[in-house]
Amino acid sequence: MQGPGAEPQLRYRRHVELVATAALGIAAVRSFTAHAPVAFAFACYGALHATAVALCLRPRPAPPRALAFAAAAALQSGSLARLGLAAVPLLAGSDVDAAASLVVAASAFVGAVGYGALLRGILRYPLGVAPLVTVAFACTLAACAALALTRRFPAGGSTWLAVLWWLAFSGGLCVVAARRSRSAARPAGAAEQRMP
Repeated sequence: MQGPGAEPQLRYRRHVELVATAALGIAAVRSFTAHAPVAFAFACYGALHATAVALCLRPRPAPPRALAFAAAAALQSGSLARLGLAAVPLLAGSDVDAAASLVVAASAFVGAVGYGALLRGILRYPLGVAPLVTVAFACTLAACAALALTRRFPAGGSTWLAVLWWLAFSGGLCVVAARRSRSAARPAGAAEQRMP
């Protein structure tokens, strides 16, 4: 049991289960309904992932903080989608595919950095700047892969972007936490080896 001043930790197994359930839910809903506006869809994606994070943190954040995090993530995600849609025609010139790739990559990176800042600021999750930038690059690569999947399998639409971005961000959090645990264990192990 953690005390009230304990650093928040993500329960990864439960988080993966919630993210997978949300992804399956999105796929099911998407197959039965008409397309939602892109900005609204991404706002929903942001809120879903943020809710999954908040539900899996221990100690659990206070409800106002969890709601603020989900709302801020939804607002950020929806706004980035809207900005991206506005930027593609401005950047396109004669090559719309290249402009779309640039906008998706930039949005994924900025979204991950912003989301990490929200995670740190609102939920007080310990995520350093260097690990956050690494996670943001992973999200960028995942979004570029998702764009390629969207072009190959258009029925998935924006779901590819959301799910692969979620996996990259959540996977990045898992890797960062594992590294933090290993580095915290190393000094203790090294001190035991030095003692006669």
